[in-house]
Amino acid sequence: YECQLVYMEKVIQALQERENALLESPTGTGKTLSLLCAVLSWRKDFIAGQKRKQMISATKSVSDIIMQQNVPARIIYASRTHGQLSQVVKELKKTSFKPRVALLGSRKQLCI
Repeated sequence: YECQLVYMEKVIQALQERENALLESPTGTGKTLSLLCAVLSWRKDFIAGQKRKQMISATKSVSDIIMQQNVPARIIYASRTHGQLSQVVKELKKTSFKPRVALLGSRKQLCI
């Protein structure tokens, strides 16, 4: 959908310019998956670019370069309910991205 493409373009633009972004879209337009796929795609491309630079310089490790660029080691996605988080994980598994995922829940969710 066009609105998803525009949303993803804005997310990537904010990442490239190292700026915050305040984005909105109506319910049911795929904001969550658009956000996560855009971020994961950008991060994958960024790391690949850093690896190419490393091959040229051959003096620093990729992790050193990433740390110098302040690229987050993790993407943290938060939601109000456990059900929403579970849905995000389920949808993310349908994509080409296969990130490691950990769900954290409240005591109410975890205790018997």
